[in-house]
Amino acid sequence: YRSSLIFSMETVIQADASQISLEILQLLLNLAEFLEKNKKTELPIDISIIAELALKCRAYARALHYKEREYIMGRGGSCVEQ
Repeated sequence: YRSSLIFSMETVIQADASQISLEILQLLLNLAEFLEKNKKTELPIDISIIAELALKCRAYARALHYKEREYIMGRGGSCVEQ
């Protein structure tokens, strides 16, 4: 069940934002944050995908948090727009 849940969440997160309600995206962002704080389970979704979700939700503080984590973990990523 876990792998299908992760696949479904990634599909929804990466879908066109105009097709999905902002409330649903916000719920997914809240779920990701809850799972991040719960040390027993970790959401195996790439941090850059969660940062992109936070930007779609206009949750800029959360997006910054995930971009900082991405940078600290050494995954690079584009922290500055070209």
